[in-house]
Amino acid sequence: MAKPRQKPSGKWEIGLRHPSLPGGRKYFTFDTEDEAIAYAQQWKLMKGADMPPPQELLAPTGPVREVRLTRILGEWEESGFAAPTQLLTLRTVAREVGTTKLSEANYAWVTGYLRMLKVEKNLSPCSIKHRMQALSRALDEYQRHNPGLTIANPVKLLPKGYSTYTEVDTKLAKARGGREKVTQTRDRRLRPGEHEKIVKVLSGYERPDRERGLELRGGNALLTLYLLIVGTGMRLQEAFSLKRGQVDMEAKVIRVQSSKQWRGKVSFRDVPMRPEVHKALSVYLSTRAMLPGAWFFPFLEEDGVKGFKTVSQRLSFRFRIAFEYMGIEGLHEHDLRHEATCQWLELKDADGRDLFRLEELNKIMGWTPGSLMAQRYASFRGVDLAQRLWSSYATPGGEPGASSGAA
Repeated sequence: MAKPRQKPSGKWEIGLRHPSLPGGRKYFTFDTEDEAIAYAQQWKLMKGADMPPPQELLAPTGPVREVRLTRILGEWEESGFAAPTQLLTLRTVAREVGTTKLSEANYAWVTGYLRMLKVEKNLSPCSIKHRMQALSRALDEYQRHNPGLTIANPVKLLPKGYSTYTEVDTKLAKARGGREKVTQTRDRRLRPGEHEKIVKVLSGYERPDRERGLELRGGNALLTLYLLIVGTGMRLQEAFSLKRGQVDMEAKVIRVQSSKQWRGKVSFRDVPMRPEVHKALSVYLSTRAMLPGAWFFPFLEEDGVKGFKTVSQRLSFRFRIAFEYMGIEGLHEHDLRHEATCQWLELKDADGRDLFRLEELNKIMGWTPGSLMAQRYASFRGVDLAQRLWSSYATPGGEPGASSGAA
């Protein structure tokens, strides 16, 4: 049953669905929340008894185009089809442009909104895209339920690259004390010696120029979590939410529950253990005993934990502190997934061929078949490519020169 929400006027509004209603839904306003709930319960009984709605409700009331964007955004938010990560963005867009009427939301209006996001709010291109995509999907959903509308979705009329700052946008933003924002593409990989530094500090190393080392809650849990992520490419939540029964040490396979599913869907994938990962997990398990249903890592059982989000924030912070403690700059926890992807791509068999096909890598990393995410995550170091190139041209004596097949 739908839940009523309070309007700025103080009255309570509730949206009720029925396929016979214009647009499949109709909103009702009441003086109190109890009245709204009582009416919704009556409506539920009518639907359960297959009774049609009252005839006076079946005709459209007033011009449909005068609806405001706050209602359109709210309907998309409550539809169940909006991704959970988009809900906060929808509420932000509603605060910014919710009072705008649908009839006013044309191309000129959306370009004005776009200019406001760049000049007044000085947002990054990524943040601008999130807002525009949320607005566009809400408008699409509303048009699907109102096929009689002739207005086009103005967001889809924006040119390619609309979120990038133009020269005019940059000048206006700087005039208001802002600056040009650009899309940040992350391709940070572990540099030589950084992996050893991270293992060292997560093993309890204390710098001589510091009064104390890091507080490693859970003993070797954070070290093992790091080795697991960098060795498999598992997402942070997928790793710390593992249970003992998902880790098969004999088969050398981890049964991972994907953290990217929503609408109640639960999906698993099998991730093979590389020898170094298997060794790290073996050492970790030798320090503690646990039942198959127990959490593999202790982070979800710490004081003050209110869910996965709390643990994600805590662990991201702990990794950042560990990196900074060893003088490693610009490295984030999620960069470890990029590093793992590149390592999977660089694995070769005895004949020098790729050890895994691209579709197999997509399965390991939790991407859909045919996904191009591997290309996005691949960050091959130029020095590695140069060494590979020169080694292929090395003469038997070891000096760079013509290939062995040259005259």
